[in-house]
Amino acid sequence: MSQRHLFAAAALALVAGTSFAQTANTPVTQAAENREEHRDANQQQRIQAGEANGSVTKREQRKLEKQQWRIHHAEKKAAADGTVTAGEAAHIEKMQDKASHNIYDQKRDQQGAVTTPKNR
Repeated sequence: MSQRHLFAAAALALVAGTSFAQTANTPVTQAAENREEHRDANQQQRIQAGEANGSVTKREQRKLEKQQWRIHHAEKKAAADGTVTAGEAAHIEKMQDKASHNIYDQKRDQQGAVTTPKNR
């Protein structure tokens, strides 16, 4: 094999490897980013509503808001290099799912709820 053919094969391998790396780190679309922002705002509203109506105690509110802060921090960290990969987006989505479930549980755990003969 001539030196010219060897160089061409190496260049082709390099280009193929680069395109594969780009496929593995596909950036998340703008629609996905908007969904994350909307979900953040929605969960924050759910926490505030629970605190306002007494179904979430102050301590529970602090824990839920700390969890939201961690999600926000993970989003910032993922976007720090300019792109959010599909893997990073999936991790953040999983964090959001867990937070949503925790909000649901805390709003319905009857802690801090006023008990009256009617709702016992």
